[in-house]
This record gives sequence, structure tokens and C-alpha cells, in this order.
Amino acid sequence: MLTDRRPILLANARVIDPSRDFDGPGDVLIADGVIRDAKRGIGAAGVPEGTDIVNCAGKIVAPGLIDMRAFVGEPGASHRETFASASQAAAAGGITTIICQPDTSPVIDNSATVDFVLRRARDTAIVNIHPMAALTKGMQGHEMTEIGLLKAAGAVAFTDGDRSVTNAQVMRRALTYARDFDALIVHHTETRIWSAKAS
Repeated sequence: MLTDRRPILLANARVIDPSRDFDGPGDVLIADGVIRDAKRGIGAAGVPEGTDIVNCAGKIVAPGLIDMRAFVGEPGASHRETFASASQAAAAGGITTIICQPDTSPVIDNSATVDFVLRRARDTAIVNIHPMAALTKGMQGHEMTEIGLLKAAGAVAFTDGDRSVTNAQVMRRALTYARDFDALIVHHTETRIWSAKAS
């Protein structure tokens, strides 16, 4: 662990801090890897000796962004994208957390696959990665997944990705279970029959 990190002052930035409902010009002081102050007018005089000062020239300084709908190839299509490559791309764009979709091979519809995603991401990614689990088994829309077990395993939400659950009974049952487990359902609302008729 690095203990001798020099403080950094991000000066002349546009600071966006939703926790304080603040969006305006300001400075951000970082010491020991922690934001110590973020306000207008810290300036060089108000920082510890030896502080690196970076003139942001109006560029945005904000909390890390969260990508709520990332389609990552792992598991099953690592030739397309891995947690490592997806996380590097995310970090380059200011994203610090990825919520990955369950449309992988195998589909993220059981506790073992959720565990695989979390372990693989922990070992290879440079940003936080959390999985959404499938709402229905195999994302087929016929049978609900084990919402309670999947949430306990680490799934942060439930979705069938870009597929809509058109069976009203299955959807009602899923919503009831989700309420009981305080689980979030992210549903793609599209009726293919109506879409086909419209075209």
C-alpha cells in the first residue's frame, strides 16, 4: 500500500457534485487517495506543501459514472470482450462501475454463474462490475429464476436484457417475488407482435 502519495489539487475545474446539488467552477483537493475538499476558491494557498497542482481549465470533475446496461462477452464470448477489456474502456470514459447484462453463454440465471462473474471481475477488472441476473430461466420468458438465491449470490437486479417478458402470469409472479426480496426488475417493455404489425 502506498503511504507517501503527494496531495493533488484539481484547480479551475467545473465541479459536479450531485450529493450537494453543486455544479459550478471550483477546485478539488485529494490527499492520501481521498477527496478532502471540493469547493470554489481552494487555490494554491490553501493546500499542503508539496501538492501537485493540475490546472483543469474548465474540464469536468465529477463522481465516477455507472453504466447500467453493459453487454460484456464474458462468459462465453471472451473473443468479443472480457471483463478486463470492458473495464479498461469504461475507466477511460470515466465509468467506475459496470452493471453487466445476463445475455451471456451460459445465461446468468443461476448462483454459480453470478459467482463466476463476481470472481472473474474481481480478478481481472479495474472498475467495479456487478451482474444483473436473468429474470427468466435462459431468458426465454417462460419460467421465473430464483430471485432470492440470485440476489443473495450478488445479483444487483433482474432483467431479460433486450427481450420483453410477454407472459403476464410469469411477469406478475416475478414482480411479487421481487417485492418480497426487495429486488429491482429492469424490464425491456416491447411487444414484438405489435412491433411487427406496426412495420
